[in-house]
Order: sequence, then C-alpha cells, then structure tokens
Amino acid sequence: MNGDVAQIVALTCHGNAVLRGKKTSRFFPSNSTCRFCDRIEFVEMVKPLFRNQREKVVAQTPDSWFQWLARKGASGIRLWWSRGNEVGTPDRMLAGFVGGGGTWTMEVRVPSGMSALWVARHDVWNQDAPDNKIWRVTYGHVSDQDRSTLPELDMLAVSEHLLIALQDIHRFSDAHDCGGFTRCFDRAIGYLTTSNRSSFPNDLAPKGSISPVAEAILDACQSAWVFGGMGFWNDMGFDGKDQLEYNRVSKELFEALTDSLSSVATSSVT
Repeated sequence: MNGDVAQIVALTCHGNAVLRGKKTSRFFPSNSTCRFCDRIEFVEMVKPLFRNQREKVVAQTPDSWFQWLARKGASGIRLWWSRGNEVGTPDRMLAGFVGGGGTWTMEVRVPSGMSALWVARHDVWNQDAPDNKIWRVTYGHVSDQDRSTLPELDMLAVSEHLLIALQDIHRFSDAHDCGGFTRCFDRAIGYLTTSNRSSFPNDLAPKGSISPVAEAILDACQSAWVFGGMGFWNDMGFDGKDQLEYNRVSKELFEALTDSLSSVATSSVT
C-alpha cells in the first residue's frame, strides 16, 4: 500500500484507540508508516489581525496530537476518501503519486457538534537524508463542518464488496498472464476467505482496536493495492475489449479498496 495512504489509516486507528483510553505503543518514529519520515507535525491556520494567515504548530508528533485531541474533548476520528478533480484522468492512475488519487480526510469529532477536517501535505526536505527519511509530513486543520453521522458499518458487507472486486480482477489478471499481480490478488482473496494472516506490517491498527473481519480486510487491502508508480498495474495496456475490461475491473477494485480502508479505519471509533 502507498505510504501516505497507510499512514493516514494508521493515524486514524491509533488516534481512536487513544481517545477511547486504550494503551498504545509509541507511534513516531516507531510505526512502520513513519519509516521514511523525518518529521510529522500538525498545524492549524491562524490569521492575526492585520497580518497574513500563517500555520500554527499544535503538535510536533502524532503522539502529542493524539493527546492534544483528547484534551480538546474529541470523541473520535472518521476517515473518508473523496474523488479528485482531475478531468479525464482516473484517480487510480494518479494514486502512485504522493497526494494523488483523490483526497483522504480525517474528520475529528469535537464537542461543539462540529467536525474538524485534517488533510496531509508531503514535502521532500532532503533527497539524501540519512536512513532515507526524506519526507516531512504536515497534517493541517483545513476547515470545519457540521458533524456528520457515523455510517452504520457492516464489515461483513464491506468484505463481500471487496471480495467481488478482487475475484473480478483476479480472473482478468489470470487470463492475461499478469504473473505477480495475479498472486497479489490471490493472496488478498485468501485473507478474506480463510484464517490466513499476512506478513505485511501489522501495526496499522493497535491490537484489539478493530474486529477480526476488519483485520482481514486490512490485510487484503495491503496485498491488493497495486496502484503504484512505474511497473505497477497502472502501467499496463491492452487492445479493444480487453482494455475496456481492464479499465472496469481496475476502477472497481480501486474504489472497493478506498471504501474498505475508510470503513476499517472508521470502525476503530467504537
């Protein structure tokens, strides 16, 4: 799974665990999604009288942000994904670029009956940084909105929706000898239909913070996320009807993955 997507999923799950009073391990720099990050900070926009708007740092690490939210009385974090605005370019084709492929938003539920919306900005501060920690990530409180109603999440239904998309793209991949991609889809199907667990990092959600069904969905998403950069699924092309089918199964899987990840992360609220 792309690092920026994995990180915002992990932040949502760990943040919800802290807000529920659960003991969690240190997030930064220990979490696998922080591996290439030199810094992860959280800012609010402020506009002093007669001065330009500026960013005010409210937390210098994810761990301090979780505690800051708890002090503010936040009751939970919902994660959602929205489509991008790029005309003619499917979101899945841009998902391999940091910040591309639609927008991931953490909706923090605050006592006022409003929600604070937080989105990420990723900057390369040093291409030659030690230990490849080239990224500095800033999560900004960009706006507020009336608090949305938490969706009634049926994780079995989410799993079934993802499974159908995986079976469709697996058939296509297998029929067109797509090798490693077929194996990725096959493993993902196995995570949803058996008790097998993946070798992917298991620290995206604190132990016990999501249901076993949600854990299986998270494993499947990590295996089936093939929408990276050069050499990934998006790089392939076919002729005629095969291309149309490739576009269909790719779109359906990408949207099933984004729906599944937002549902898994949001399920950690309760």
